[in-house]
Amino acid sequence: MIIKVQNSLDLTAQVTYLTQQENLGTTAFHVRNATGFAANQWAIQAGKTGEEKSEILVISGGAPSGTTLSLGTASVLDHPTDTPIYAIKYDKVIFNRSTSGTSGAAVPFTSSTVSITPDSNYTQIDDTSGAASYAYKAQYYNSITGGTSSMSDWITSSGYNFYSLAKIRQRVRSKLFNSSYIPDDSVIDDWTNEYLEMMTNSAIDVDESYSMGTTNLTWSGTAELGTITATDFKQIGRMWMTNDGGVNFYEAQKMRLNEYDPQQIFNASLPRYYMYDETVVGRKPADSTGSANIHYYKLQAVLVNEADLLPQSMRGYTNGFVEYGLAMAYQKDSKPDLYQLHLNNAMSTLDKFKKEITPRNKTGPTYANIVEPISNEDWLWW
Repeated sequence: MIIKVQNSLDLTAQVTYLTQQENLGTTAFHVRNATGFAANQWAIQAGKTGEEKSEILVISGGAPSGTTLSLGTASVLDHPTDTPIYAIKYDKVIFNRSTSGTSGAAVPFTSSTVSITPDSNYTQIDDTSGAASYAYKAQYYNSITGGTSSMSDWITSSGYNFYSLAKIRQRVRSKLFNSSYIPDDSVIDDWTNEYLEMMTNSAIDVDESYSMGTTNLTWSGTAELGTITATDFKQIGRMWMTNDGGVNFYEAQKMRLNEYDPQQIFNASLPRYYMYDETVVGRKPADSTGSANIHYYKLQAVLVNEADLLPQSMRGYTNGFVEYGLAMAYQKDSKPDLYQLHLNNAMSTLDKFKKEITPRNKTGPTYANIVEPISNEDWLWW
C-alpha cells in the first residue's frame, strides 16, 4: 500500500526571501526579514513545494532576529537570491494505521515516520504489510522538538468519497488550466460552503422539513426568558411545553412580543411563546419551572474536514458546487466572461435542484391543508 499526503505547509506559512545566493554547506540563511520565524528548532523550507532544489532545514539557537536565520544542519543544495523561505514548523510526517479500517484506532507502525519531500507535491510511504482494508491518518512531526500536528481525516484505498469536500476541491482545481493563483485550499472550501448555504436555503424554501433539528429548553422558577444553545438553530418550527415535570405537554402557539397585555392571564394548558432575540425565547405563563421540546429549522453544518460529505439531498448536484467554485476562481483571475458562464451554470443547477426536490413524497397521496373562507351564512345551515 502506497499512502501519500499533499505537501501544503508552505501555502499558509510565514515567508521571507533570501537576500543573496546561499551555497550548499552554509549554516546561515540571509533573509529580508526574520520576523515571524520562531526559535525552538522550528523547521523551514527553502524553495516552493515541487521545485527540484527545495529542501527542509531546522532553525537553531534562540529566536531569530534581524536578517539571519541560523541553521542546525548545513544545507545540501544551492539557493539563489530571492528564494522563498517558509516557516513550516515540521520536517516529517507520521503515518498512522488502523488494521480495522476507519472503525479502529490509528497508531504508528514500523518505519511510518518519513521526512517531508519538498521537491514533490506529495510525501508518501510504502506500507509493505498493508492491505486494502486498512485505513490511515497522517500528522506532521517536528523531529527536534517532538511536536505534532492534529491527525488528518481517514485515508483509504478507495480515496475520498465522491461527495466529500476534498473531492469537490480536487474537481475545481483539475478543471482550471492553472490553479496556482489559489494558494490555499481553504479558499475553495469557502466557495463550496457559500454554495451549500444557497442550496440549503433553497431546500428550506421548498420544504422546511429538509433541515430539522431538535433541542430542549428549561426555565427555572419564574424566569420568562430562555436561550436556545444549539449552534445550528435558525428558527422554531414547533414547540411543546410542560409545567408539571413532563407529565403533560401542550403545544405552544407563537405570538409577538407586543401582542399581549402586561396584565393578561395565561393558562399552562394553552401556552404561548415569543422570540425576544435571535435565540432567546419568552414563555407565557411563567409562574413555575418549566421546559420545552423544540423542533427547529436548522442551518446546514459547514464542511470543514476533507472527508465531510454533502447532505444527502444535494449529492446528485455536485456539478453545481464545482461550477460555482470555477466561477469564483475565474472572478479571482479577472476573467469576467468565464466567471459569468460558470456562475450561470451553477445557478441553473441550483434552480434544477429546487424544482426537482419540490415533490418530495412520491410514495403515494399526502395530506393537503384546505382553508376555506367562512361566510356569514355558513353557520346558518341548520
